[in-house]
Amino acid sequence: MSKRHAVAFKIDVDTHDGMRDGVPVLLETLEAFGIKATFCLSYGPDNAGRAIFRLFRDTAFLKKMLNTSAPSLYGWRTILSGTLLPARPIATAFPDLVRNIATAGHEIAVHAWDHRKWQDHLHEMSRAEIRAEFDAAFRAHEKILGSRPHAVAAPGWQATEQSLEVEAGLGLRWASDLRQGPPCYLEIKGRTLPLLQIPTTGPCIEELLASGCKSEPEMARVLCNALASEKYPVLAVHAEVEGGPYAAFFKRLIPELLKRHGSAITLGEMADRLTSQARPVPTRRFAAITLPGRAGKVASSR
Repeated sequence: MSKRHAVAFKIDVDTHDGMRDGVPVLLETLEAFGIKATFCLSYGPDNAGRAIFRLFRDTAFLKKMLNTSAPSLYGWRTILSGTLLPARPIATAFPDLVRNIATAGHEIAVHAWDHRKWQDHLHEMSRAEIRAEFDAAFRAHEKILGSRPHAVAAPGWQATEQSLEVEAGLGLRWASDLRQGPPCYLEIKGRTLPLLQIPTTGPCIEELLASGCKSEPEMARVLCNALASEKYPVLAVHAEVEGGPYAAFFKRLIPELLKRHGSAITLGEMADRLTSQARPVPTRRFAAITLPGRAGKVASSR
């Protein structure tokens, strides 16, 4: 029998309703199985509704929104947030809930300040604007939890050479900005950045839906198989999805993942294993790739 490798659940919280409604559901589910996860929190305004502007310039994004039935997946309040309806704060609106995540023993990383702005406009942002997004999220994190964040995870797996260089200077333990490939240090412009990257190694439910995979047994098979061969498997979970319409599916998926992988760990624990192993973590070049069911390109390595 091949060696089993512990799986990490990386839970992204992108919206106000995902924080308010999805996170408590996920906390209850994780407690039922006695496992810990890494919650990547967006702290600032929920401008999810501004994604509509992307529809006019990106037909692939429009196709994704239609295939995932976005209104039923996220709700109309979120779909209109920051446009026809005011943008509501995400994690900063629920400081007690943020503290509950930590008290329950889960890890908390910074996902974003303005998630939508980063995902849609990072490539247009200056170095100062990128630093300002980090600073705003870090201040909010520290105000609620009393400590500086030790890790980050880029919204929508969007990164640029400039954002990665800024991030590398923030004194973090690890980052999870990439898709696919092994954990690594990134080489940019001939320089190896001193920040460990732990990629997400399989698809997320939204990508499967956008690709036409809508049968829950088939989704479970694809998700499990995508992680099976990974030495450091990381599953992408979204509070709005696995803590919402697919909460029951997630509860059925967890036992199968634990059966295959033996245990679940946080990304921080995975980082500890990586940095303590005798074999050095590889250095790889930053790259941008396309993925089935996802519009545009995402950060990766080669």
